[in-house]
Amino acid sequence: MKDNDDEIRNQTMSLMLAYQTLLTEHRMDEWIELWADDGICEFPYAGPDQPSRLCGKVEIKNYMSATAGKLTVNGVEDLQLHLTVNPRVIVVEMTISGTATQTGRPYNQRYVIVAETKDGKLAHYREYWNPLIAAEAFA
Repeated sequence: MKDNDDEIRNQTMSLMLAYQTLLTEHRMDEWIELWADDGICEFPYAGPDQPSRLCGKVEIKNYMSATAGKLTVNGVEDLQLHLTVNPRVIVVEMTISGTATQTGRPYNQRYVIVAETKDGKLAHYREYWNPLIAAEAFA
């Protein structure tokens, strides 16, 4: 059982590293393939004009593709992956430095992500971030 847990944990870590790389590089067709068909993406701190829950690959890809053009990412820093007792769950901390494309304002945001995989795909993703930083950059 331990060997299987280690294999799943390594797969979960690799999945999240690929997630960050593909999203940062705007490789959306490859990125969406990391998701389970019925994956759920949640943004608990989303503003009133933003969705807080996306269901399924189509909805997730449409939203994230539209959002990707609103931000130029200069770098991902302080990337930390935290393993959990459940080999399918990982906590990720990271800082994104970038620029809001419409306003030219800096977007330097710290994220905490809780992700869960199922059958080697991303099944449930929750992303926590400061909505005040987003409002200042994009308003």
